[in-house]
Amino acid sequence: MKISYKEKVFGFTLLEILVVIVIVSLFFSTLIVSYFFIVKKSLETMKDSKNLYNYTNVIYNLENAVKCSKNIKIDNSKNFSTLYLYTYCGIYKGFSKEVFFVKDNTLYVYAYPYEFGDIFFYDEKKAIKLIPITNFRAKFITNGLIKFNVNNKHFIVPILIK
Repeated sequence: MKISYKEKVFGFTLLEILVVIVIVSLFFSTLIVSYFFIVKKSLETMKDSKNLYNYTNVIYNLENAVKCSKNIKIDNSKNFSTLYLYTYCGIYKGFSKEVFFVKDNTLYVYAYPYEFGDIFFYDEKKAIKLIPITNFRAKFITNGLIKFNVNNKHFIVPILIK
């Protein structure tokens, strides 16, 4: 009995199987790398979004505190302004004293729930850390307006309570 090599053979060669494995591996490795890239970018976007939310929230609270303030003092003797005020719209409900100051390139607020003692007194240990900052300046434009420069963003806040 002779075996003929001319008979039709069904199946795949080793080379064909290896080519398919390489192509499938390339596809899945590209898919995995894309997935990790997208996850990394999403996490960065979430972090940036949280930072923007915190920054906006701090500016909003600062504006509200100034708008409803009864007595404001600004100290521009250092590299950054220090803002001392008594306000009705601060961290605490009702009348409170708040001091916005910068320490180690971070904006802090010291709040006390009612008018107590000297307006220029504040305890750095009890202050609340707000946001990293590169620039914080405040100055009176007129009797009822204060101009702020926070991280090189300028805005003007009216004082509503006279």
